Amino acid sequence: MTASDHPEPGYPLLRRSYKSAFHFRLATTSFIYPDHILPNVRMLAPFINEVELLFFQSALPDNLPGTNEIRQLAELAAAHEITYNIHLPLDISLTARRSEDRRNAIATLKSIFELAAPLAPTTWTLHLPEEDIGHNFDGWYERAWDSISRICPEHIPGPALSVETLSYPPEWIDSLISGFDLSICLDIGHMAVYGYDWRGFFEDHAARIPIIHLYGFGRVHEHLGLDCLTPDRRRKIAALLKVFSGTVCLEVFSKPHLEASLKVLSEMA
Repeated sequence: MTASDHPEPGYPLLRRSYKSAFHFRLATTSFIYPDHILPNVRMLAPFINEVELLFFQSALPDNLPGTNEIRQLAELAAAHEITYNIHLPLDISLTARRSEDRRNAIATLKSIFELAAPLAPTTWTLHLPEEDIGHNFDGWYERAWDSISRICPEHIPGPALSVETLSYPPEWIDSLISGFDLSICLDIGHMAVYGYDWRGFFEDHAARIPIIHLYGFGRVHEHLGLDCLTPDRRRKIAALLKVFSGTVCLEVFSKPHLEASLKVLSEMA
C-alpha cells in the first residue's frame, strides 16, 4: 500500500478542488486537521497545489517526520502533483545569544535539510527571532550573519532559504538578504499589524519573494480566515496578487478558517 491509497481519517474533506483556480500556486499548512502531518497531507493533496509542512518543533525526535514519513510524503507529491514548502523550527534560533544555542540551531537545520531534501521544497522558511535583538541590534545582526554563513551555500543554496518578515523593520534584514542571495517570505499580516509598508516592500523585493503568507488578522499573532480582513485590506491584497505568480500560502490552522479563506480568495484573485 502506498501513501496515496492509505485509508483517510474520518475528517470532512474540502468541498472542491482549487488546483487550477488561480494563476499562483495555492498552499496551506499541514495542520488544517487536528492530526499529524501525513494525514493532513493526504486529505489536502487532492484539492490544492502545495502544502506548507510545519516543522515548528524540533526538541523531541517525534516532532519531526522520520525517513519513512518523508518517503510517503514524496509518494503523495507524485500521485497528486503537489509540492511542499517547509517552515523551519521555531524552537531554535540562529541569532541566540548563547553560542551553544546557535550551534544547536545550525546542526538542527543541517539535519532537516538532509532529511527533507527528497521532497524538493519550493522554499525553506526561516525566522530570525526579534526576541534575540534586545537592545543590541549590531550583536543580533553579527550573530545572524555568522550563523547563516555556516549553512549557506554549503548546506543550502541562498535562494532556497526564505527569511520571513516579522515584527521588526524589514530593512534590518536587507544586507543579509543581498549578502547571501537569500529569498524572502512576505508575511503580510506581520508587516501590516506593525505598521510597515508591505505593498512598497513587495514592489522593491518582488524578484526575491517566492512565497506569501496570507491570513486574516486584526491583532498580533492572529491567524484567522480571510473573511476577517477589512474590505480595504482585501482590495489592496487583491491588487498585489494580480502580479504575483509564486506560492500563496493560506497560513491558517483549522478547516473552518481555510474554507472561509478559500471563499474570500476566490472573490479576490
